[in-house]
Amino acid sequence: MVKKLLLALLAIPSIATAQFLQNFDASATLPAGWTALNGGDTNTWAIVNYTGGNISAYSGTNTVSIGYSSTAHNDYLVTPAITVTAGVSDFLSFYARSRDPLYPETISVKISTTTPTADAFTKTLAASVAPASGATFYKYSYNLSEYVGQTIYVGFYSTTTDQFYFDIDDVFNGAIPSCDVPSTISVSGVTSNSANISWTPSSTAGATYQIEYGPAGFTQGTGTVITSNTASATLSLPTPSTAYQFYIRSNCGETGFSAWSAVQSFTTTCEVIATFPYVQNFDATTIPSCWLNEAVSGGGSSVWTYVTANGNSSITPRSAPRMAEFRTTTAGNKAKLVMPPFNISALTTPELKFSLANVNWFGDVDELRVYYKANPGDAWTQIGSSYVTENSTWIDVSIPLPNKSTNYLIAFEGTSNWARGIDIDNVSVVDTSALDVNDIAKHNTVKIYPNPAKNVVNIGTDLAVKSIELFSMTGQLLKTFSKDSKQINVGDLKAGNYLLRVKSEGKDESFKLIKE
Repeated sequence: MVKKLLLALLAIPSIATAQFLQNFDASATLPAGWTALNGGDTNTWAIVNYTGGNISAYSGTNTVSIGYSSTAHNDYLVTPAITVTAGVSDFLSFYARSRDPLYPETISVKISTTTPTADAFTKTLAASVAPASGATFYKYSYNLSEYVGQTIYVGFYSTTTDQFYFDIDDVFNGAIPSCDVPSTISVSGVTSNSANISWTPSSTAGATYQIEYGPAGFTQGTGTVITSNTASATLSLPTPSTAYQFYIRSNCGETGFSAWSAVQSFTTTCEVIATFPYVQNFDATTIPSCWLNEAVSGGGSSVWTYVTANGNSSITPRSAPRMAEFRTTTAGNKAKLVMPPFNISALTTPELKFSLANVNWFGDVDELRVYYKANPGDAWTQIGSSYVTENSTWIDVSIPLPNKSTNYLIAFEGTSNWARGIDIDNVSVVDTSALDVNDIAKHNTVKIYPNPAKNVVNIGTDLAVKSIELFSMTGQLLKTFSKDSKQINVGDLKAGNYLLRVKSEGKDESFKLIKE
């Protein structure tokens, strides 16, 4: 397993008494009063500096972190002694991050009521601290009232093997907050003019929330302010394709407001496209305007690129000068290439069309799947079948689009098997009912009828058919028919909508089949 740390080590921090906020920024070594107990190999808790790196600390420049080892960790990061006093030092919080989705790190949090030695950490404050992997920090908070009157040490305990990096920042010991700052903030359902935000509810019963937002870089006090009675809100935003920021604070009534959260950022999508046909031929060296790369959990960090030839130069663009390609040297890598949002609600028969090629390398074939969302906040749903067999020359693919909506999203997901690449070109969204006679002749190499059907469906084409398959609308293969069939029987199917896929020379066409 190849793992890279594109960061430099440097500085670290400050204090070590009964009440502290430690952000590890003052020095390149552990702060006074903090210790690392190393029970494994040479890798243990140490300071990491992010200056000039591609990710950052939660605050300042440094975190305290533990990195992967080929043998199991048995390592504690130990706080200074904490004399737990009610209303003074009966609360602990910190921010934590597990950096890599492929190698998720976890720790536990333990308590010693005697000495800062490994055998003394016999009490467990948290059995598993497992932040969602990635660049985001998550806040963890604990009530220490059980230990009032005692002097304790807190140990951040790691036992993992061959994972990646676990980072800790802004460790706080003090009084239980009278009004806690919103944490675990997330953004979802971003559109051209709105975004949904949510966060962990306050521990104070009846707390409400205040949100201030505006264009990226706005000065607090000049933004738009809204309130929410729940731990979520929808922001109304005036401008598509624009970076925005926001802050949240809790309102705990008699005890007042909390501090503001750290600034949060996102970008609205492009304005929804409502003019068709829409066509994209990938003629530039960079991602087209209003398209997005979206990471897939566990799929690595590779993205789609725009190339003049595939991995062995056997495929060149269907329309010059470039085509979109997903190709990596790591099997299992995945990434979605997301099209701009569409309003297809007025289209009679909306359809996605594109050209596809995927050449094998020693039998390995890269894979393509197509997904859609009827609404930005929905989960992705696969549409049509999976393209997992080789196409050594271009084929033209057509897929009917289900569940028409006013904010429709489509994504091409490439999966690398370390082959010659998934290549797509000449992508379009069309209303097939609006095609003229000549276009229909070009578009329909296969005819299926009757549709809707009760029992028998006829398949008419002058081309040599390679396969006939029936799928659910979400890509589940239900039936395979002889490629020589001119009629297929669907009498045993339940009433509903299906996809009939007919592959012929240079064509891979899917048809929405309605079973009565």
